[in-house]
Amino acid sequence: MDGEKRNCHHGLVKQYLLFTYYVGRPLGGVKDFLDSFDTLDEALDNILEEWTRYYQVVDRDTMETVKEGLARFKNFSPQGFNSNDSLSEGDK
Repeated sequence: MDGEKRNCHHGLVKQYLLFTYYVGRPLGGVKDFLDSFDTLDEALDNILEEWTRYYQVVDRDTMETVKEGLARFKNFSPQGFNSNDSLSEGDK
């Protein structure tokens, strides 16, 4: 029975849960919930790019935050940056 409830629940809620609010003014939990989406990209596409809007994308199954930050940087990926890439004193 628990498995049936879980599958039914998953049928109503998609994989990625999107929470969004203005910086410093979260309402908390479900009050900040915008919608659920099948893909992370779909969730990111539905975030308004406002300067003071903050977002969190949560995985439905693990309830872990998979991406978060200011909306204006939603497409930014820090993976391309490395602290070893910075200029050393001799390169300036």
